[in-house]
Amino acid sequence: MEQNESSRLSLVKVMSESGYNCCSSVTAFRSVLSKLEVTSAESGEIIMEDDVAQALGMIANSHTSSEDGAANWNQTPDHDSKQSWNIEVFVTTLVELQPHLDWGKVIEKLDYPEFVVNDTKGLEIILTAYKKATKDRSQFPLHVFWGRWNNIKGQFSFLNRIVHAPLETFNLNDYPVQKVLSLEDFANSSANLKSMAGLLTLNPWNSVELIETLIKMADTELYEEIKLLFEKFTKQTPEVVCLGLAQVQKPWNALHQEIINRLVSVFLAGHSSSTPVLTRLWQVNSNLFTEGCLEMHKKDAMSVSRILDIAQDLKILNQLLAIQSFFFSIDLAALASRREYLNLEKWLQDNIVEYGDSFIHDCLEFLNQKLALEITRETNGNVQSVRLSNDVIAIFLRILHNSTMSGENAELFKEVHRVALRLTTGTPSESSVTGTEPSFSPDVEEEANSYYERVYRQEISIEDMIKLLQKFKNSQEQRENEIFSCMVHNLFDEYQFFPKYPQRELTITSVIFGSLIQYQLVGYMALGIALRYVLNALRNPSDSKMFNFGVQALLQFQSRLPEWPQYCSHLLQIPQLQQSHPDIIQYVRSALASNANSTTVTTPTTASTLGIGNGEQASSQSTNTNMNNELLSAIKPSPDTSNKVFDKPAFTALNLDTLLAADKDDYEIPSEAIQDKILFIVNNVAQSNLDTKVAEMKELLKESHFRWFANYLVVKRASIEPNYHQLYLQFLDALESQLLVKHVLHETFANVKVLLNSEKTVQSLSERSLLKNLGSWLGGMTLARNKPIKHKNIAFKELLIEGYDNNRLIVVIPFVCKVLEQACKSKVFKPPNPWLMAILKLLAELYHNVDLKLNLKFEIEVLCKSLEIELKDIEPTTVLKDRPPKELVSQPPRRNEFDKWARNDYGPPVKPPQSTQPPSIPIPPPSHIPHTPINLNIDEGITNLAPFITFNPNLSIFTNQPMMKKIVHLAIDRAIREIITPVVERSVTIAGISTRELIIKDFALEPNEEKMRNAAHLMVQNLAGSLALVTCKEPLRISMVTHLRNLLLQNGYSEQNIPEQAILIVVSDNLELACSFIEKAAMDKAVPEIDESLASSFSNRKKHRERTGQPYYDMTVYSGISRYMSNLPEPLRLKPNGLQPQQLRVYEDFARIPRLSSHAAAIYDDRNSRVGMHRGQDFPIGHLYNTAEMPFDGSQIHIPITAHQSLEKFASYLCELDKLISKNPQASWSSLPLNSDIRLLVKEIPLLATQSFNCDETALHFSQKVVQLLYKNDSNLSREVYVILLERLCETSYKVKKEVTNWLIYADDERKFIVPVVVALIKAGLINASDQDTQLAKLIENGRPTVIDFTTKLIRECVLKEPQYASRNDFMHSIDALTRLTQRGKAPETVIQLLEDLRPRTSRDIFTKDVENPGLREQLTSFFAEWVRVYQHPTSNEKIYATFIMQLQQQGVLKGEEISSMFFRVCTEMSVEHYLKQKAASHATPAVAYQAIDAFSKLIVLLVKYHSDPDGVNHNVAKINYLTKILSIIVLVLAQAHEQRRQQFNQKPFFRLFSSLLNDLNSYEQQLQPIYFQILTALSNNTFHTLQPLFFPGFTFAWLSLISHRLFMPKLLLAENQKGWPAFHKLLICLFRFLVPFLRNVEMRDTTRLLYKGTLRVLLVLLHDFPEFLCDYHFSFCDVIPSSCIQLRNLILSAFPRNMRLPDPFTPNLKVDLLPEISQSPRVLSDYASALIANNLKNDIDNYLKTRSPISFPLDLRNKLMIDPNNQSDITSTGSKYNVSVINALVLYVGIQAIGQLHNKSAQGTPPVTHSAPMDIFQQLLIDLDSEGRYLFLSAIANQLRYPNSHTHYFSCILLYLFAEGSQEVIKEQVTRVLLERLIVNRPHPWGLLITFIELIKNPRYNFWSHSFTRCATDIERLFDSVSR
Repeated sequence: MEQNESSRLSLVKVMSESGYNCCSSVTAFRSVLSKLEVTSAESGEIIMEDDVAQALGMIANSHTSSEDGAANWNQTPDHDSKQSWNIEVFVTTLVELQPHLDWGKVIEKLDYPEFVVNDTKGLEIILTAYKKATKDRSQFPLHVFWGRWNNIKGQFSFLNRIVHAPLETFNLNDYPVQKVLSLEDFANSSANLKSMAGLLTLNPWNSVELIETLIKMADTELYEEIKLLFEKFTKQTPEVVCLGLAQVQKPWNALHQEIINRLVSVFLAGHSSSTPVLTRLWQVNSNLFTEGCLEMHKKDAMSVSRILDIAQDLKILNQLLAIQSFFFSIDLAALASRREYLNLEKWLQDNIVEYGDSFIHDCLEFLNQKLALEITRETNGNVQSVRLSNDVIAIFLRILHNSTMSGENAELFKEVHRVALRLTTGTPSESSVTGTEPSFSPDVEEEANSYYERVYRQEISIEDMIKLLQKFKNSQEQRENEIFSCMVHNLFDEYQFFPKYPQRELTITSVIFGSLIQYQLVGYMALGIALRYVLNALRNPSDSKMFNFGVQALLQFQSRLPEWPQYCSHLLQIPQLQQSHPDIIQYVRSALASNANSTTVTTPTTASTLGIGNGEQASSQSTNTNMNNELLSAIKPSPDTSNKVFDKPAFTALNLDTLLAADKDDYEIPSEAIQDKILFIVNNVAQSNLDTKVAEMKELLKESHFRWFANYLVVKRASIEPNYHQLYLQFLDALESQLLVKHVLHETFANVKVLLNSEKTVQSLSERSLLKNLGSWLGGMTLARNKPIKHKNIAFKELLIEGYDNNRLIVVIPFVCKVLEQACKSKVFKPPNPWLMAILKLLAELYHNVDLKLNLKFEIEVLCKSLEIELKDIEPTTVLKDRPPKELVSQPPRRNEFDKWARNDYGPPVKPPQSTQPPSIPIPPPSHIPHTPINLNIDEGITNLAPFITFNPNLSIFTNQPMMKKIVHLAIDRAIREIITPVVERSVTIAGISTRELIIKDFALEPNEEKMRNAAHLMVQNLAGSLALVTCKEPLRISMVTHLRNLLLQNGYSEQNIPEQAILIVVSDNLELACSFIEKAAMDKAVPEIDESLASSFSNRKKHRERTGQPYYDMTVYSGISRYMSNLPEPLRLKPNGLQPQQLRVYEDFARIPRLSSHAAAIYDDRNSRVGMHRGQDFPIGHLYNTAEMPFDGSQIHIPITAHQSLEKFASYLCELDKLISKNPQASWSSLPLNSDIRLLVKEIPLLATQSFNCDETALHFSQKVVQLLYKNDSNLSREVYVILLERLCETSYKVKKEVTNWLIYADDERKFIVPVVVALIKAGLINASDQDTQLAKLIENGRPTVIDFTTKLIRECVLKEPQYASRNDFMHSIDALTRLTQRGKAPETVIQLLEDLRPRTSRDIFTKDVENPGLREQLTSFFAEWVRVYQHPTSNEKIYATFIMQLQQQGVLKGEEISSMFFRVCTEMSVEHYLKQKAASHATPAVAYQAIDAFSKLIVLLVKYHSDPDGVNHNVAKINYLTKILSIIVLVLAQAHEQRRQQFNQKPFFRLFSSLLNDLNSYEQQLQPIYFQILTALSNNTFHTLQPLFFPGFTFAWLSLISHRLFMPKLLLAENQKGWPAFHKLLICLFRFLVPFLRNVEMRDTTRLLYKGTLRVLLVLLHDFPEFLCDYHFSFCDVIPSSCIQLRNLILSAFPRNMRLPDPFTPNLKVDLLPEISQSPRVLSDYASALIANNLKNDIDNYLKTRSPISFPLDLRNKLMIDPNNQSDITSTGSKYNVSVINALVLYVGIQAIGQLHNKSAQGTPPVTHSAPMDIFQQLLIDLDSEGRYLFLSAIANQLRYPNSHTHYFSCILLYLFAEGSQEVIKEQVTRVLLERLIVNRPHPWGLLITFIELIKNPRYNFWSHSFTRCATDIERLFDSVSR
């Protein structure tokens, strides 16, 4: 035993004496062990577990040597001494020589006094030791460290290490511990929740045992350490800490209770991880959850809304309602009932039965408190409590009234009932709130009714009645109050019986009813329902009593209508009111107009006055319920939003299907009982009971309830319960109703549209959360189920663009991302789905090119992660960059507003503009202007900055363009307004406090308040001004740069047009001016603030002087300073009668400090001379512009740091950066993660420079150091990092960029000739290759060998290697210099080889050879390849393009006709070939495939732009001819490819070429404006007409897309004087002629069907945007469309001019012949007469119409309408033996001639349809033609039944006349067939067709229903019956 003891003691001692070398090898350690007599495995159990544990602890604690212990650990200071223990040697040797050791016990024995783990390496040693000892056969016994050790500090040190250790060292999830949370806990949750939970499970605190062990250590001396540890991790991962502490068994110590209470409160109040935490918390510790809810409700009663939201999310509402704290549960139940989550009546009854009188008492106390709060709210409107609705109050009172209660409770109930009745005066109900008759005493009832009887008997007038009501309401006597309540209550109660009233009594009642509203006699709850009753009455027929009641009542409160703009909008939608009372409608419109023009709504009817609840009781009529909800928003005045009802919506890319929206008649709201059952089912549905609940729902839910249920599901469930989307979707699927799904989808779209367009969504996070939830819901319903979201419903790209234009990306990006996230569950819409990728590319452009907030960028990143696609792999679009600014195109009205601003109508005249060019700077619309009052002095001051803004004369772009000056003015204006409020407020507050304290102290004995006031003014002005100046300068500079850059981009100036240096120069030149303005604003603001602060001091001195005349002492101050006054030096002591002159000079010296610049002083002097500055005037700062564009926050202002501080920080940053780079020097910048420390440092260093006092000098110093490091380091990563850092430093200061660029290019220093560095600088754009080329050429001429060698390598690296960083043209001067050097024989071999490699690119002699020479083709190919590289280069600009084209010209490529034609042919073929090769490669992206095509398109446009007439005659004609030639060559190449490849012909490259051409032409529209229309005509007539589908069927789909392209069709149709209409008409005719053979067949192939759908869409666009075009060419279109295409023809015939409003064809007794339009002839541009010229038919018709001879003409006409029977080919091609075109032309021509004759005879009273010559022709044809001919003839007549005009009227009468006069039943049947077949197809239906058919079936003259064909079959009879309705 003694031997073992000595062994245990000696193992550590021997090892420590031997040092690290004892473990250097197995032999060395064996020699150490031999000292302990351990030589082999047979030596016995000499070393025990506690020996090994102490040795292991020593190794872990001393694994690195220190100075103090160096002698001990290293006895021999030779080169072989070790620096650490070799743990592997230690363990393996012990395992071999002492096999008895239990290593689990070794770990247990670590609990010895000296054990401690100081770092992660020590932890690794212990873990490695156990791992090596057990050879990975068992897991590390982590459980040993749970519980309580003797050495608690050692235990804590180990646990502290494992929670801080990286995952690769120690991962707690690998051990069998009780997990705080696991993925299984969230198995049924949404993908987002699973993702969040997945991250949390990886946390090192994810162990209940670990948390329990640590928190219980707080009871020991380690309290402070434990507290700090938990505080740290509470901030990092509060989710795991909270849930872990919740699972620890009680009892809990104080620290435990404090942390858990705080965390639960945080998650209940709202946190990004609230959902997973609260879900798990309810599972593991529901008591803690409920305690948290109770505590939260106790602190803030308003939190009940949040608690209810949580309860709904977690489906625990019933459990929370069962809490025994009745006040909480009653409040929660009341709100749940209001939101339709709970049947309140049943809940109250159940609780009354269970808890009896105590629950009743709590209910009454709850009502009493709530009603008291409502009364308080009416008084000051300031109460923080959730309001009870009328419905809820009524339910409480009704249930309590019917319950048995104690006497005490009965008395309390009476009091509550009385207060409720008074508060809700006028609340209508068929039974009173208690469910019985109203609780008024009989004498009160009798007196109240007597007044009504007297007014009906005219014993008192209505005016007296109103005065009486006013008197009773405001009386101090309770009885009179009760009479008033009874009178109003009875009036509302009688509303349901008003229709039975006699007319006179009803009229009197209506006046009284309206007067209640007019004179504000009803409270806020009753007002909404009173207004609703009036609105319901007005919706009755105009000849009804109730309609008259509504009109009379409305007239009484007409003057109050401007208070409720939404209510006015409801009035405007009542057609009978518009028809019968246009004067009222006019007044309503004027009220809306006045409301829209006012900036604020000042009305006595405030929010508290109109605080209506959510509606009436559920038992009210269903029609009224929806109306009540509408009125909630309709009558509630809101200064910010009330006027926006009539504004154009922010998003127009979202539309609803009109089919579901229009059909409202078949839907109803279910009864209250059914509603309760349905809501109960939805509230309790879960995965486990899904089948049962679906079966119950199928029995309850009828089709007529679908609309109501869909609205409930979307609004009340999907929008606020994202975690249950999957469950609800499964529930919907199980219901197996497609109609219900359609309704749910429609409601989703409707609510999305409302939220997107709502102003509240922009401001409210909760509203945006609702929108995001609906986005997930919509995506889950559609994309996740492989169903598309139709473009007509939501056009996502347009939605994003509109969001960008309207500054609403904060709304639209999260919504779009949430919708698209669901595509990860789809098989169809996953990447690379083209539709999805197009949206992702636009999102990528927004991500990279728009200054998005981090949360929006995060949304896009999360989307990409969900779709398993890297954001960097998505090629951004250039939609936003390339498109013309929206403001310049679509907002001309704003110019007037800006003109007024620019002319300075708000102040005196300023300098006149130098140009009369109309400005086009976008000014935010009036709806975006906040309603805060604008201080005119500030506004005028900012506006008057214009004359003082300075521009550097070297910047010609600003001096030559007056528009640019206005942009600069507006940028400075916005920057000042953005920053002025926080800067001024902060500066004035600090200066005011400092001044007040010093003034009060120094002037404690000063009796003269004026002297005190002047000193205070001087001091506070200078302090505030100085602080404002030093605070605002840097933020103002950044803001000015940002606004100026954004405004320039918005107005069409690209970054190439306006270099960054120019922007920085302008901002630098005017920064002092802007700062001076803010400085002066702070000074002005400070004066009234200090006056107010010292007002009492001034007043006290004045009163003292007037009353006593004695010396003044401010005792409140003097008593505090008197005790140390005697110790002060004489000059600092206060003297009686105030400060001495030398003391006062301290304050007077403030006036001698120079403050403002001359410019700012001039502005303010001018302003003050006009407006006047009043002492004490307040200083409200107003913003003229949209505050959504102003993300500035006063907390973001950085106080500048000193140069020394900045240099110190910079040095430490560089040191850290160098260390990080050295760890992985071969990495690249792009491979670094986004959160890499290197990236963060590169961002931080430029920010550090901007925070310095002298930003320019500091940034310059930084950049010099970075340049030194750039040339010293040779690793790839260091070069990239320092180049990027240098680039960002240059962005901070124009001076820095200039200095750095000058040194890099022009400094004569051979140290900089390092090729990789210069290549990196060229790549980054810090060195301009052309400038570098010029400088190198000069140095080469001097013959410097190092320069020659450097230049040779640089050109080879940049030009000849891939990727190319510069073009050959960029080094032309250097190449020329090297060439001259070679000619002189002084060039080294490397130069000669370089020139040899470059020579094929510059050879010209090949052009003198034959055009078909293969060498020529190769040369032209190389030119085109060079152009593609130039085009793709990121630094290329217009200047470079022009230089390349000039070189092409000089090379002779464009001079000769044959060579230029060959060049364009080669370009076309190469582009197409490149596309086909790339598409064949599996890895190629579409962007790469289209590179050559896009480059060729750009080249064509640039060549046309720069082309000129060689003869100088007409450049415009030359440009058109040149383009025509190029297009002809492209067409020839297409034709050849089409012919050769046939079925394998690929139309995509040619489509891309033409579409790119349209885009590029559009981008140069301004430069090509004189010939732009001719260009479009050339494309139409020469190119697209040539490529029509009849000739090139393989190009059909591309052709259709091109002719309907947004940059072709609209521009052609919008051309001046409709010059483009004939060209597009010709293209459409080509399309229809191609379709005719396919459309005649009933069965169509998929391709034909697709083409037909595309044609329909084009026609729909034309119908919507260019209906006049379809109107004017309807004849020629219908002429070529087959008779079987009824809907296609209806689309064309439904068109009507946009300035026309169609009368409703279903209007009873519509007099068509009295319509003003019916006498006007429509314009017909189609050539309808040419078809009659053949066979001299036109002349014969004209002759017969004039003379009615020869008589045989009508008889012979039939034969002339037929095709020659011998011409079978024509009959086969047309599908008819009749010449359809001739029939159509004949009908229209004869009709037009007949109408002309009728107009001439109209004075003689001739009826419109007579037995005239035209009628003879029509009647004879009807008799002579067979069925086929008659059908074609009647169809030709029906083709003229269009919008109201003389043709429609005439042919309608003709058709009806032919029906009436038809002698054969078959004729009548055929007339009916022609009309009916056009009506039974889908809409639209032509107006003329409808009125003709309605007249036919409803006019008894035609006796339509008596004909047998209407009843020939059951289906036919049913069809006629449905159509007739």
